[in-house]
Amino acid sequence: MIRIAVLTAAAAIAFAAPAAAAEVRVSLVGKTAAQIDADLNRAARTVCMRETFGETLITDAYGRCVRATLKVAQARLAEVQAAD
Repeated sequence: MIRIAVLTAAAAIAFAAPAAAAEVRVSLVGKTAAQIDADLNRAARTVCMRETFGETLITDAYGRCVRATLKVAQARLAEVQAAD
Protein backbone atom coordinates (compact mmCIF):
# COMPACT_ATOMS: atom_id res chain seq x y z
CA MET A 1 0.00 0.00 0.00
CA ILE A 2 1.15 3.51 -0.64
CA ARG A 3 2.61 5.10 2.46
CA ILE A 4 2.56 8.74 1.41
CA ALA A 5 0.03 10.69 -0.60
CA VAL A 6 1.21 13.84 -2.28
CA LEU A 7 -1.18 16.73 -2.74
CA THR A 8 -0.25 19.13 -5.44
CA ALA A 9 -2.41 22.09 -6.11
CA ALA A 10 -3.76 20.55 -9.27
CA ALA A 11 -6.50 23.06 -8.84
CA ALA A 12 -4.12 25.68 -10.15
CA ILE A 13 -6.12 25.41 -13.37
CA ALA A 14 -8.59 27.70 -11.66
CA PHE A 15 -5.89 30.37 -11.52
CA ALA A 16 -3.16 31.69 -13.73
CA ALA A 17 -0.40 29.10 -13.84
CA PRO A 18 1.83 29.53 -10.79
CA ALA A 19 5.60 29.39 -11.08
CA ALA A 20 5.64 26.28 -8.89
CA ALA A 21 2.69 24.41 -7.43
CA ALA A 22 2.66 23.92 -3.68
CA GLU A 23 2.99 20.38 -2.42
CA VAL A 24 2.26 18.64 0.88
CA ARG A 25 3.02 15.01 1.76
CA VAL A 26 0.51 13.06 3.83
CA SER A 27 1.55 9.84 5.56
CA LEU A 28 -1.03 7.07 5.33
CA VAL A 29 0.74 4.48 7.49
CA GLY A 30 -1.44 3.00 10.23
CA LYS A 31 -4.29 5.48 9.78
CA THR A 32 -8.01 4.88 9.60
CA ALA A 33 -10.07 6.13 6.68
CA ALA A 34 -11.36 8.99 8.85
CA GLN A 35 -7.84 10.03 9.82
CA ILE A 36 -6.71 9.92 6.17
CA ASP A 37 -9.70 12.02 5.15
CA ALA A 38 -8.96 14.58 7.87
CA ASP A 39 -5.28 14.72 6.88
CA LEU A 40 -6.17 15.16 3.19
CA ASN A 41 -8.55 17.99 4.08
CA ARG A 42 -5.90 19.70 6.22
CA ALA A 43 -3.27 19.27 3.51
CA ALA A 44 -5.59 20.62 0.81
CA ARG A 45 -6.30 23.71 2.91
CA THR A 46 -2.55 24.22 3.45
CA VAL A 47 -1.72 23.81 -0.24
CA CYS A 48 -4.51 26.11 -1.32
CA MET A 49 -3.67 28.79 1.22
CA ARG A 50 -0.18 28.94 -0.30
CA GLU A 51 -1.50 28.91 -3.85
CA THR A 52 -4.18 31.57 -3.39
CA PHE A 53 -2.18 33.98 -1.24
CA GLY A 54 -2.46 37.41 -2.79
CA GLU A 55 -5.40 36.55 -5.07
CA THR A 56 -7.85 39.39 -5.56
CA LEU A 57 -10.86 37.20 -4.77
CA ILE A 58 -9.07 34.94 -2.30
CA THR A 59 -12.21 33.47 -0.69
CA ASP A 60 -13.59 32.23 -4.01
CA ALA A 61 -10.20 31.10 -5.28
CA TYR A 62 -9.43 29.27 -2.03
CA GLY A 63 -12.78 27.44 -2.02
CA ARG A 64 -12.40 26.34 -5.64
CA CYS A 65 -8.84 25.24 -4.99
CA VAL A 66 -9.74 23.15 -1.91
CA ARG A 67 -12.62 21.41 -3.70
CA ALA A 68 -10.58 20.63 -6.82
CA THR A 69 -7.49 19.54 -4.85
CA LEU A 70 -9.54 17.21 -2.64
CA LYS A 71 -11.22 15.73 -5.71
CA VAL A 72 -7.84 14.93 -7.27
CA ALA A 73 -6.37 13.61 -4.00
CA GLN A 74 -9.34 11.34 -3.33
CA ALA A 75 -9.23 10.01 -6.89
CA ARG A 76 -5.51 9.22 -6.52
CA LEU A 77 -6.14 7.52 -3.18
CA ALA A 78 -8.94 5.41 -4.70
CA GLU A 79 -6.64 4.37 -7.57
CA VAL A 80 -3.94 3.29 -5.14
CA GLN A 81 -6.39 1.40 -2.93
CA ALA A 82 -7.84 -0.37 -5.98
CA ALA A 83 -4.36 -1.41 -7.09
CA ASP A 84 -3.67 -3.07 -3.73
